Amino acid sequence: MKRSLQCAALLLAATLSRPALADDTDDTTDPSLGLSPGTPSSTVIPGGMAPAFGQHPKDDQDWRFDFHGFFNMPFRVGIRSRQSPGPGESSTVLHAPPVVPDDLRTFSHTGVVPLPYAQLNLSYGNSVVTGNVILLARNATSAASYFDPPSQAGINDVFLSFNVPNLAKNVHFEANVGAFSNRYGIMGEYDEGRYATPIFARTNGAGENILAKLALGDVSISLEQGIQGQNDKSPPQIIPDAWNDYSLATVGTTFVNHAHVGLGYKHFVTLGGHYMTAWSQDDRASVGALNPDGRINLVGGELRFTMGRFGHLFVGAAHVNADKSASVGRTVEILNTRGGQGLIDFYLGPNSNGTGKLTTFAAQYDLSLARLLRYPDLFEGDGPDIFISLFGIQTLVKSNDPAFDGVTKRKFGAMGSYSLLPWLAATVRYDRVQPDTGDDSKTFSTVSPALLFRTGWQAHDQIALQYSHWFYGANTNVLRAGYPAVEDHSIVPDKDMVSLTASFWW
Repeated sequence: MKRSLQCAALLLAATLSRPALADDTDDTTDPSLGLSPGTPSSTVIPGGMAPAFGQHPKDDQDWRFDFHGFFNMPFRVGIRSRQSPGPGESSTVLHAPPVVPDDLRTFSHTGVVPLPYAQLNLSYGNSVVTGNVILLARNATSAASYFDPPSQAGINDVFLSFNVPNLAKNVHFEANVGAFSNRYGIMGEYDEGRYATPIFARTNGAGENILAKLALGDVSISLEQGIQGQNDKSPPQIIPDAWNDYSLATVGTTFVNHAHVGLGYKHFVTLGGHYMTAWSQDDRASVGALNPDGRINLVGGELRFTMGRFGHLFVGAAHVNADKSASVGRTVEILNTRGGQGLIDFYLGPNSNGTGKLTTFAAQYDLSLARLLRYPDLFEGDGPDIFISLFGIQTLVKSNDPAFDGVTKRKFGAMGSYSLLPWLAATVRYDRVQPDTGDDSKTFSTVSPALLFRTGWQAHDQIALQYSHWFYGANTNVLRAGYPAVEDHSIVPDKDMVSLTASFWW
């Protein structure tokens, strides 16, 4: 997948496999160490996947305007029986969004509940330099019951992308400068994977990102480096509230420096290594109480097989070492949590002082049966297909908080989809989540069948009619409610959900 920012919009086509090439294993581009800043950060819609797209300018005199986008807009209803209904009260209650353990910031997130998301990518440039502006929203105002400023991000990214041609023979060089996000440890071939969770980290902020690739015959070497920081800091007088997304004055200005290396062979296998350190050394983070400088160090590795007709396999591992991380901000997100406070809330515990370790393993395998069985004929997604996906993540927690130390979290699942007709496909997904493998009563499972409607085999549109049912353990107590959301063990979760989701990409 090319990292050129003209290819910023991701295609997420139902049951559409990437076109096979002549030898069924080669590709036109080297595998990437991460996702480009413009790729949508949204839970994958039901079905398969297709590569990013874009029309590349021919030379430095060919100035072009590009406009790409993606939206996923669901109607969702959670259903359960009312406890002790009174006069005038129905025995069935309806909730939107569904009251289920699927919070994006927690390990229990599966992506089964479709999330509102809209992204518009605007760019103008030539083959050497491109200016990019990305607009983002995580809800639609017309469908909201109240105005939630953090869900209307507005201008989310602004950056320049430089592509240096002919720097040297068999060398490709790119640089991004401005404000943007990067994601590493992506489980999917072209996206964040079935859980929409980079297993290594996501970085956010203003700074630079440099990418270089060198081809040596059948071997390719990829190098990447970046440093980012924040443009501001919450003032000491700020009161955490909805309008500021509950910003904390005790979090200091945070910086993140990261480096990555990849070794590829014949576009078939790629071995990647990642290193990242995020830190804060801001004396304004104390606010009347001792709040020492914090740091989060990360190392990780991945092995990616792009096997043509035999599918795509990702295997990866990441290790996080947090030291007094409460003052580290949202410049770094680990397993979708925000900075050090997110690690404290969801993994390390309130008595950890932000100190602890996470070790994560993850894998995902995707296979198109039509592509496999029709070989050596090419299959380009223009006919019936069965698409299979297997996936899982496990995280071991070591913490200074005894209540959280030694906890192992695990989730895994499978998805299959059958593309019957140009306008119709069916899919079913199963997920099992263990927030604590030592306490099986907290485990729950989900089964989610769906019908997918579109206007053609390779259409850019999809309507998904989905039903989901949850099977809960005796003590499933990972539900979060309120604003800001906190754990509330008194909540009775929904057991069923019906959703109707419109998706479109261009």
